[in-house]
Amino acid sequence: MRSDRVTAAALLAVAGTGIVHLVLSGRRHRDRVVLETAQMHQQLLAAQVDRPSLRTMWGSLTPLDPKERRLHLHRNAWVSAWEAMYRVGALSPAGVDRAARALFATPEGLRWWARVRDARARAAVDTRARQFHDLMDTACQDETGTVLPPVSTVTNSVI
Repeated sequence: MRSDRVTAAALLAVAGTGIVHLVLSGRRHRDRVVLETAQMHQQLLAAQVDRPSLRTMWGSLTPLDPKERRLHLHRNAWVSAWEAMYRVGALSPAGVDRAARALFATPEGLRWWARVRDARARAAVDTRARQFHDLMDTACQDETGTVLPPVSTVTNSVI
């Protein structure tokens, strides 16, 4: 009888360890996918910065002068990196807030957010992405003192 309890306890411990391993493996896999996707995005943005002819694919950026287009892409790269870091736990909500406030401390940063806000909100497909977007919105509102309107459903994208 005692050996049955010991065997049952051992089996439960092994099963519990297996479940924990599976959960952690799934989390590591999701984090790896987020980081690899972010790296690919950064490479695409870098290519657009290095080769201006590639920027023509984004008609929404055409009205911007070349310097502002380059800065638009650079801001987008930084914010995308912050989002990836936030999603995998490498950047805390306070870290997002500090970074966003630094970005929104300039009129150019605020204009950039106004251009991309709706499209980035629509691209936020899961809870972590929506939380990140909300943190960015809160920092923008705190910097400007203006309550931002709800995100529109119009599909024009300038990310």
